[in-house]
Amino acid sequence: MIKILIVEDEKLTRQGLRLTFDWTKLGCEVIGDAVNGEEGETKICMLHPDIVITDIKMPIEDGLQMMKNLQGKFSGEYIILSGFDEFSYAKQAIELGARGYLLKPVDDRELEETLQRAIREIDRKRREAGNVEREREEKDKRVLSGFSDKYISRACDIIRCRYKEEITAKAVAEELNISDSYLEKLFKSKTSYTFHNVLTFYRMKAAIELLENSDMKVYHIAYEIGYNDAKYFSKTFQKIVGIKPTEYRKGYHLAENSIINSL
Repeated sequence: MIKILIVEDEKLTRQGLRLTFDWTKLGCEVIGDAVNGEEGETKICMLHPDIVITDIKMPIEDGLQMMKNLQGKFSGEYIILSGFDEFSYAKQAIELGARGYLLKPVDDRELEETLQRAIREIDRKRREAGNVEREREEKDKRVLSGFSDKYISRACDIIRCRYKEEITAKAVAEELNISDSYLEKLFKSKTSYTFHNVLTFYRMKAAIELLENSDMKVYHIAYEIGYNDAKYFSKTFQKIVGIKPTEYRKGYHLAENSIINSL
């Protein structure tokens, strides 16, 4: 189901769009609305809609400013509604990534055609994202098969799936029906790393992806990848990656640890 958010200060237009348009026909649902750009920003970040239908002229914050503020934070589609048939507004909207610019009163057929274009673009992005994820999974499999010992491969598979949990070498060894001391010896002999090292590398890889692709606070990222202590996470990240998480997010990327790049 395609999720729609409506940002419109005119109550009649907002309710009319929400209640009278046949959203289910296009596989859509309206998940919320907002009365100005400021509220729209908050709800977009909270609800993660696929398509935002927004007015331009609104109190407190207009639609164009909202779109500017959300650049790099919202990857969905915008459809603009406006009572102003002015080229400058349309030009700015298109430059900010709007899929369509519709004049009020909105014609249902025109809105439907614009929504269909937006939905096709969303489907394309989802297919590409699916391909990237499949490629990543295949890469993980190739890396794991590079470890010659079956126990190491299975242990790494467990780490990859459960690095967010408080897993230990002992717990994993029990799942594999071997002793934890034997598992640790295998890690050192086959990979030159300890079990804890490999677990940390997987966590750092996940942290890097979250720093690059989300707006989560550093302490939230720490908890998300399995650390209860945000300061310890930051120290570990700096030790392995070379810079602090906050610096990495700002773009000061140094060469990450080679095993992180290979996972």
